[in-house]
Amino acid sequence: MSKARGRDELIKLLFTEAGARAHLVRLDQSWRHVLQHHADLPPALVGLLGQMSAASCMLSASLKFSGSVLLQIHGDGPVRLAVAECNADLGVRATIKLTENWAQDLDPNLLLQPEPSLRPLLNQHGQGRFSLVLDARQPDQRPYQGIVSLDDQSIGSAIESYMAQSEQLASRLWLAADDQTACGLLLQQMPAEGGHSPVKQASRLEAWERLVLLADTLGPSELLQTNPQDLAHRLFWQESPRLLQSQLVQFSCPCSRARVGRMLASLGQTEIESILAAEGRVEVLCDFCNRPYQFDAVDCGQLFSEAQQAAGFERATQPGSSMKH
Repeated sequence: MSKARGRDELIKLLFTEAGARAHLVRLDQSWRHVLQHHADLPPALVGLLGQMSAASCMLSASLKFSGSVLLQIHGDGPVRLAVAECNADLGVRATIKLTENWAQDLDPNLLLQPEPSLRPLLNQHGQGRFSLVLDARQPDQRPYQGIVSLDDQSIGSAIESYMAQSEQLASRLWLAADDQTACGLLLQQMPAEGGHSPVKQASRLEAWERLVLLADTLGPSELLQTNPQDLAHRLFWQESPRLLQSQLVQFSCPCSRARVGRMLASLGQTEIESILAAEGRVEVLCDFCNRPYQFDAVDCGQLFSEAQQAAGFERATQPGSSMKH
């Protein structure tokens, strides 16, 4: 069976009888763009990062939020860090960092499994941390970070557990990824409206359980080989879903010289001057897109001059302060 070819896409469905919604996403070109910057990853790590990428897209699309959704794992094992980020326009990026001897710390057979257990990769000694971060872009929205348990066996089940606890809504995730495609299906019940009779509630629950049973017939191979529109029809045509929206997904990395400069300024002048003394310049490579940035001594001096001016202005405009003209 040949793999489906099409656009990188996320579709949203509504199931009225079940009071539920579904998101189906497929990343082809955008996912391969991510992997261009992470060459020679074994299937286990491709699967991990690809599943995180697909999940971040579906979570971003499910929230009324103008910023970015980040899934971020600080690993206690061969994987030091794994991050997948998707913004409100469905621009996605991802990166992974490994320990120096990561290949020696894992069973070679485990590395060949596209859906390995999380513990040997990320949580060998129980110190791994998995967080879901909402990075706000609007002044009226606050950033948010929730802690996701790494006790579950997979990325999907870990996110399901988190959503059940934090949102108290039934949610199910099916995820798959290989070196060509990352994709997923999210089913989520919506809050029940007041005034539903016991009969109506029972019918709603029965319809939800039917959706889950249908989705549970989906294996990784079918998920990888079928585009979202065809997959939705194949699984749910008897449930009369309503297509709410179809959106394109693309690779997007918002790194810039200004952002990198702010990051360097946050390290402190002493740290930067020590790097300049040893190397003659500061070189930064974006972890997501491998774009290089270089700062010489003059550039770094300008960074701290601007930071000091900004800090002085902020102090001067605080209540009780005055600015002299």
